[in-house]
Amino acid sequence: MEENAPSLELYDIPEVQDLIPRFWMPWWAWLVVLSLAIATYATARAIRRKPRAPRTRSEAFAFAQRQLKQAESIQHGVERSTAVSLILRRYLSLAFADPSLYETHEEFLSRHEALASLPEDLRRALTDFFSTLCRYKYAPTSNPVDLSPIVPQASRLLDQLHALPSPVDSQAS
Repeated sequence: MEENAPSLELYDIPEVQDLIPRFWMPWWAWLVVLSLAIATYATARAIRRKPRAPRTRSEAFAFAQRQLKQAESIQHGVERSTAVSLILRRYLSLAFADPSLYETHEEFLSRHEALASLPEDLRRALTDFFSTLCRYKYAPTSNPVDLSPIVPQASRLLDQLHALPSPVDSQAS
């Protein structure tokens, strides 16, 4: 019987990097992950982005004029009168610091100091116009109503309101 003698030859230490488990993805998988992250960020930002509200009186006036032009295309009486009322009230809230945007028609009429800075004839015309809009909004009829004068009348009132000095501007100076 022939026995082999043990070898006394020493081997090099093996590379440990190959023995360590690692998380590895191909380059295209990283590209997909990066693309999905960018798309998610862009979508979330687009959803959160709201149209910028007017900050100055002139911006509010221009915004109200654009909204009134769009309101001309509304055919239904309740919708048109509601839109016009909201447009005017939004302008009043910004230009004259009036809380009428958040009030009902009855609350607006019962508040005696409402629009006290306006001339009496304009205040009366505005309250009469809001009363007309209120009739169209809350007491719709089955008979067809001519809504064509609503938007031009609102535009005239808006022009008259914008021509007045703003009490918000005079209080700030």
